[in-house]
Amino acid sequence: MERVVALVDMDCFYVQVEQRLKPETKGLPCAVVQYKKWRGGGIIAVGYEARAKGVTRNMMGDDAKAKCPNIHFFRVPEVRGKADLTKFREAGAEVIAVLSKFSDCVERASIDEAYIDLTEEVKKRMDTLDSDNVSPEQLPNTFIVGWGDNKDGSKRGQGVSDWIQLLPSNNSGDNADQKLLIGAVIAEEMRAAVYKETGFRCSAGIAHNKMLAKLACGIHKPNKQTILPHSSVQQLFDGLPLTKIRNLGGKLGHSVMEQLAIENMGELCQFELHTLQQKFGEKTGSWLYEICRGIEHEPVSARQ
Repeated sequence: MERVVALVDMDCFYVQVEQRLKPETKGLPCAVVQYKKWRGGGIIAVGYEARAKGVTRNMMGDDAKAKCPNIHFFRVPEVRGKADLTKFREAGAEVIAVLSKFSDCVERASIDEAYIDLTEEVKKRMDTLDSDNVSPEQLPNTFIVGWGDNKDGSKRGQGVSDWIQLLPSNNSGDNADQKLLIGAVIAEEMRAAVYKETGFRCSAGIAHNKMLAKLACGIHKPNKQTILPHSSVQQLFDGLPLTKIRNLGGKLGHSVMEQLAIENMGELCQFELHTLQQKFGEKTGSWLYEICRGIEHEPVSARQ
C-alpha cells in the first residue's frame, strides 16, 4: 500500500466534446450516435439529462426518440465508411496535457480515461504539508467508501470529516490513509484544472492500485471523486459481482463462479491459496487470492 493511484474518467466525454462545439445544447438531453443509416444509428454516449429519461448506450436512435422526444443527437463523422473519432482523441489529448502537470507518470487508458501515479507527488506534499491541516473543505466533491457514502450524498460531508479525524495526528509517511488523503487533495486540484483549461468535467477514483482506483471511480458520478481505503475493500467486495473485475468478466470469471459456487468478490476470500492454485493453476490461483483482498501490483505505465 505504498502507492497512490488515481483513475480519471471523463463524464459522458463524447457528449461533452460535442457540447463544447455547440454550447447551446448544454443542459439539454443529448446523445452521440454512430452510423445513422438504420433506425437512427447506434448510441455510443448518453448525457445525464437523457439518461434521466431512460435513454441508454447501445439503444438505437429511434428507440431513444420514443423515450425522450426532445433528445438532440450528435452524429460521429465518417471517413470512407468508418467512424472518424479524431475530435474526441484530440480533446482527450488536451486532458492528458493537464493531468501531466500533476505527475510524470500518466497512462492514457482510452480516449476518456487515464491512470495517474501520484505516489511521488504525495511524498513531496507530505514533506511540506501537514495532513492535520487538510480540512473537509478541500475535498468538496469527495466521497469515501464506508464513510457516509450513501447514494444521495446527504452524509458525504460528515463521512469525510469523521474519516479525517481518525487519521494519525502526526504526518507519518508510512500511513496508507494519510497518503490517500493527500492524493485526494491533488485529485480535486487536477479535476478543477481540467475543467478550467478544457471546460470538461470528470470523475476520479483514488486508491492504492489501478484495480481499486477504477472501481472507486465508478461509484459516484458525475463530477465527483471517491477514495477507497484498504480497510473498506472487503465491504465493497461483499456486494460486488465477480464479473465486475477486469479479467473476470469472461470465461475465467464464469469458471471461478461455477467451480467455487460463488457470485461476489468477497466470497473468494474464504478459499485458501493452495485451493485456488489447485483449481486454477499456480499463477492464476495466486492472482485470485490477492485480488479478492484488494492487492494488485500492475504498474501505471507512462504512456499518452
